[in-house]
Amino acid sequence: MTIKKLFTLPDAVTKDNIEKAMQQAIALELATIPTYLSTYYSINRAQDQDALYAKLHGQLSASGLLTSDEVNALAQELKLDILVYSNKSAALIMSVVIEEMLHLALSCNVKQAVCKVEPDILEIGKILSFPTQLDGHKPEFEIDAAKLSLKHLTTFLMIESPKPFTDPHAEKLLKATVEYKTIGGFYKKIEDCIKADFPGPYLPQRSQLLPPDTGSEAKPRPYYSQNSANTIHYDRGHNPQFANKDDSGGLVGVYDSATAIDALHKIIEQGEGSSTKQNDLKQHLLEWSHINADVPTAVPMEVVDSEDGGKEVVFWPGDYEDNGNEPAHFAKFLEVYSLGGYYEDKFKDIRGLDEFFSYFVYNQKTNPTQAEYDASGNKALALCNKLGSALFSYILLMIETCYYKDESTQYDLFMYGIHKSMIWLLSGAGNYINKYDYTVGTQEYQGSLTFEHFAFDTTTASPKSQILDVFTELGQEDPFWLESKWGENYFLALPDVGLDHSIVPNDPVVPTTPYSHKH
Repeated sequence: MTIKKLFTLPDAVTKDNIEKAMQQAIALELATIPTYLSTYYSINRAQDQDALYAKLHGQLSASGLLTSDEVNALAQELKLDILVYSNKSAALIMSVVIEEMLHLALSCNVKQAVCKVEPDILEIGKILSFPTQLDGHKPEFEIDAAKLSLKHLTTFLMIESPKPFTDPHAEKLLKATVEYKTIGGFYKKIEDCIKADFPGPYLPQRSQLLPPDTGSEAKPRPYYSQNSANTIHYDRGHNPQFANKDDSGGLVGVYDSATAIDALHKIIEQGEGSSTKQNDLKQHLLEWSHINADVPTAVPMEVVDSEDGGKEVVFWPGDYEDNGNEPAHFAKFLEVYSLGGYYEDKFKDIRGLDEFFSYFVYNQKTNPTQAEYDASGNKALALCNKLGSALFSYILLMIETCYYKDESTQYDLFMYGIHKSMIWLLSGAGNYINKYDYTVGTQEYQGSLTFEHFAFDTTTASPKSQILDVFTELGQEDPFWLESKWGENYFLALPDVGLDHSIVPNDPVVPTTPYSHKH
């Protein structure tokens, strides 16, 4: 299969191509979001605990190797293993998604200030499809939209790796890209170019997404929220834990080379880890396995007993961001990978049990397509995915529009549009589509979002109205969407943004059955 390239550039960042290089950086950040989200949505975080316990109890009892008391205790232990790990892994993945949204904004800020050109985010969305790859990365590797597994987590580690790794098939590399061995290395090329050729100041000031303590108004404007309902998980004692720290860092206004480099450095340290503790950085190497079809494997973190009776990993200083308080993306994914491997081995060693991940990961196909859903005959599945793709495309349009508007409008877009769309609307589709089954050949699957480009019609209604049309059709096919009042609760306050970056004030809408809206 030939994987579609996002960008092709010369092998260095220069004053002549920095505009394209920054667009490539924006594409890097954007490409990670759907693949991380697809994995997040593959995790069942709301299991029937009694049913899970009964299933484990029955499997352990059938082995005939344990006493009744031993079965009771072990079934409870394994149930907690599944519940704690599934929720923690999901929360950690979503915490990275939130920071990738921040990184997308930081990259856009740099392009807006340094290049004096608004980021073309929708155009990237039109090109992005799965499988994809990070253009210019040495080695090239395939990035899928796939369910949670140790193999797929290895792809996450390859994306965020702070250390170069090798590929025995490196001769397949295309030479017409800005080549780099880590994302941090790519941003370092951009930093060097900015230092040499773009010292600033960058005036006149162009629209950017700014931190809360800047702007014309005295009150804070928290565009970027480190945590949401989706980044909370619970330990074995059911105590809430947050995957992101409040001081993990936020937006940076870009006014000169120093602030531009500060923004880029924040992306590097949150993704790869501390740049000030290199002597302490543990070598979590990625190694190519010749046994497993050239799939790389990571050296896991050490897994030890935790205070709450479960398991936890041992972090090293270099695994954290420079503030030393929050693990970097690479370390978060390595934590999920290490604990997942530990529990996978534990379940393998107990006779009668299923594969560990099968207890909480939906049976979803790698890189599904809208075309497959259309051909499946399951119209609700096809429409639910169409809705998800339309919402994702609309999120990209809203982010892009922020770079054409003033601070107050940006705030409204983020707080009432982008956050609402990502946390409630897109998650609603992503968390429900697994209820729809379909068949490809002889294999049955549960649905998952494909994050394909949704081509809004430029000759008729606004993009928001076109999304509502899809929702109306979905509600007529599956009454759940109407009975749950999902559309009424979340769609009405969604900003009405045009493809020309205009914003139409929302009119009061009185829903009817099945659903009504104004064009």
